[in-house]
Amino acid sequence: MRKPLTLSELAARWYIRMRHTKQDAPERREFEQWLSLDARHAAEYESIAGLMRQLDSKEALSSLADAAEQQAFMAQESKRKLKQRRVGQLMVIGMFCVIGYFTHQQYQVWQAAPVMQMAALNPVGQIAIKTLDDGTKVTLSAKSEMEVTYYRHERHVLLKEGEAVFDVEKDPERPFVVETDTAVVTVLGTRFAVNRLDQLVRVSVDHGRVKVAPKLAAPSKATATEAPLESREITNGQVVEVYPNHATVLVNRPAADAFAFLTGRLVFDRADLGEIASTVSRYRLKPVQSQGRQIRNISADINIHNIDQFLHGLPNIAAVQVQETPQYTLLNSQR
Repeated sequence: MRKPLTLSELAARWYIRMRHTKQDAPERREFEQWLSLDARHAAEYESIAGLMRQLDSKEALSSLADAAEQQAFMAQESKRKLKQRRVGQLMVIGMFCVIGYFTHQQYQVWQAAPVMQMAALNPVGQIAIKTLDDGTKVTLSAKSEMEVTYYRHERHVLLKEGEAVFDVEKDPERPFVVETDTAVVTVLGTRFAVNRLDQLVRVSVDHGRVKVAPKLAAPSKATATEAPLESREITNGQVVEVYPNHATVLVNRPAADAFAFLTGRLVFDRADLGEIASTVSRYRLKPVQSQGRQIRNISADINIHNIDQFLHGLPNIAAVQVQETPQYTLLNSQR
């Protein structure tokens, strides 16, 4: 026994039959009687007619010749609407992805934008104290240069020359980073000194904790496969030296020596002639240079105002000649 047609199927059949039926045809009166039997008939017919009008192809309408084709049409239309919804959902997801990407890009740009910048260059013989925006105090030694840039996620100092003492205000959200050509020092809050010498960078911690890492000049294919460079954490009273070959060495020397210039003194502990020449040149209009064999293990505690007296007394404690030229003072080690 054949299953009775549903109201939707009947309405679809009437729509197909009435498309090409003339106004005075007997079938037209029969159709109008069917419409008048029940308000639902007219409503369902209008629904089917509206759905049919959305189709672009006349052939698609002609294919609805019987109930089976009508059912196929209805199923196809349902799939089309489902596909449209899925495409719409994918478009929404894609839109959020694009918005998220550009939001992330804008956030990166916002993070990378400096909120404070300053530069300081101290002439020979002068020491300066700088208080930064967050309350951090920097004491810049003579003949020293630094650039300070504060970002929203980091506080950064580039020590381009010389020596500085940092008394850092704690800010867990913004680490404090001091960078030289060969070393990177990272800290959250502490008091430490960074001394950039010709052959090494010396980091001395008064109190707190800092991480000291060597810095590569530039990445290369050769270094890409090598093990990461070793970093060290140092704390109260410890001293680390970073060398051009990227070695970080924990040295046995008083950290307090690094802060002596704050009170007008220079302390050398087993220093070589290069360190002595570089350090005293910060406080002397005529620079000092060293030449010849690098004599080491020179220890002294001198007043900054007595540098000339110290230099001319060096031959009494080391095998070195002090020679004056119009441009500089030369420490020439004897062979």
